[in-house]
Amino acid sequence: MKSILFFGSFLVCLCSYAQKLPMSLEFKKAYENETRSYTGESGNKYWQNNTSYDLKVKINPSNKLLQGTGKVQYINHSPESLNYILLHAYPNYYKQKIDSKDSEANKGMIIDEVKLQELVINLKDKNQFKISDTQFSLQLTSPLSSGDTLNIEYKWHYTIPSKRFRRSGAIDSTSMFIAYWYPEVAVFDDIHGWDNITYDATSEFYHDVANFKVEIEVPKNYMVWSSTELKNPSEIFPKKILNRLNKAKNSFKSITIIGKSDIGLEVNNNLWKYEVNKIPDFSFALSDHFIWEATSYKDEMGEYFLNIVYDIENSGFSTVLKAQQESLKLFHNKFPKYPFPYNNFTIFNGNYAGGMEFPGMANDDVWNGKEFSESLGYEISDYQANFGLTLHEMFHMYYPFLMGINEKRYGWMDEGWAEFAEYFSPELLKYKYDNQYITKHWVVPMMVPTYTRPKYSGINSYTISSFSYYSLYYLLGEETFNKCFKAFIERWKGKHPTPYDFFFTFNDVSGKDLNWFWNRWYFNFGYPDLKNDGIKDNKLTIINEGGLPLAFELIYSYYDGTKKTEIISPECWKNSDVFTKEILDLNLLESIELKAGNYTDALYSNNIWTKEKE
Repeated sequence: MKSILFFGSFLVCLCSYAQKLPMSLEFKKAYENETRSYTGESGNKYWQNNTSYDLKVKINPSNKLLQGTGKVQYINHSPESLNYILLHAYPNYYKQKIDSKDSEANKGMIIDEVKLQELVINLKDKNQFKISDTQFSLQLTSPLSSGDTLNIEYKWHYTIPSKRFRRSGAIDSTSMFIAYWYPEVAVFDDIHGWDNITYDATSEFYHDVANFKVEIEVPKNYMVWSSTELKNPSEIFPKKILNRLNKAKNSFKSITIIGKSDIGLEVNNNLWKYEVNKIPDFSFALSDHFIWEATSYKDEMGEYFLNIVYDIENSGFSTVLKAQQESLKLFHNKFPKYPFPYNNFTIFNGNYAGGMEFPGMANDDVWNGKEFSESLGYEISDYQANFGLTLHEMFHMYYPFLMGINEKRYGWMDEGWAEFAEYFSPELLKYKYDNQYITKHWVVPMMVPTYTRPKYSGINSYTISSFSYYSLYYLLGEETFNKCFKAFIERWKGKHPTPYDFFFTFNDVSGKDLNWFWNRWYFNFGYPDLKNDGIKDNKLTIINEGGLPLAFELIYSYYDGTKKTEIISPECWKNSDVFTKEILDLNLLESIELKAGNYTDALYSNNIWTKEKE
């Protein structure tokens, strides 16, 4: 009887977590249907649909034409019968940009042929085939029942964008990064059903894990790099290139695979073959004149083959290979202390500003240390400038690619974690300035879906969310935080976690009711801003002007030149917006600096108290 009473009270406690957090009907239904659990685990009836792709694509760099054929096998594991299938046609974003100054006229993705179960679809019949923005739907003649399999075949083509492309396109006349390039079956999940959110190049993506067979045909003087290792290297590369590859796989120093003297080299076979399972998406890049360097990294968590591919004009990009190795070291030893999910990883130098993550790849700009030094006010190297971007994009291999985050709705669930990872880096760049953008009226609570606020989503997705994770880390302490974070990964890797799964897992594993913290950070209005109100009667006063429960550091500077740092848990804000602390060594103190996050709360200018000279 005692066991029954304890178990009953335990369930009531778990349910109280859910009841205290605002929850819309579609989420409540998932818990009622037992696809998710109030413990933060996937429920007994959790399901995901499966897709396998067999794709063949040919690229003509001279006119940037991509032509493809595909065979898709889709298995419905949901309890519902599906009357139609929704697919993404992301290149249609450029079709919407016709006559815009941002892009050349582009017809988007053209679907040339579709077969369902070997029956040809009439593409002119809107009852069978319907295009809507960046998706198209295929109406089924009979519903796809739970447990059934659908076979889809299609042919398509589109012109690869080149003028100010977003994430995927032609960098120059013969170098291209190709992503979101095939008709992708949309996610159908237990919360929202079909993912029918239009791609606007601002909010990002949502993928099911899938299996891929890919063949890429390019001219013989081109090299190709992809989301996974090449299946047929001995058919493609001349012996000298194979020898360099093998050397790089056994070296922890940079090995040049394709150098300046190799540009224009023709390969033996121009059909590049790849095969990989349980990956959320597949991307690739090509060039006839980019430098290719590679190396390895090995520790107790695994062995990794690392690559960088860049324009010879961007010599500073050569530092990125070391940055990859150091990022893996940080991931395995500091945060998240979990094996890096991709054993083959490539960073391609093809972006105009910042970087963009893809499974097993990143498309990154080259950053110049001198330019950063001028904006920061202190000197940094090219390596330091590129390290933060490298670390950030590599962390995305965990979130969203190991964890199937819905970035369109909750960009803060992956971008914020990637920003937070940078706190563990000795190369963290320090930005000491007022960040008043985070106080604006259009900065809504983080639980407002990202795609509904496309122009302003970056504040939540990066800055505020990383502050929240930083604060959570110091609220729980390193040991408990790491235990909770690892449990979240183990419970949800390869699946589709929502914010509630994150909240409930941390509640469950920590044994704490953290709903006061979740409510204030993710559901309520507020902004990160703490004020150092100075010392009166030997008491330091810190005021929480923005209302969010921030962890913060107090940096004490003494007249003798020494410094001391104290970290204050956000627990201090649970019941009050005013924190006071007695200062015992006031006569020795010269100043006290308040550091919230990475020095960038709303008003950094009110963070320093300096003793008046007598």
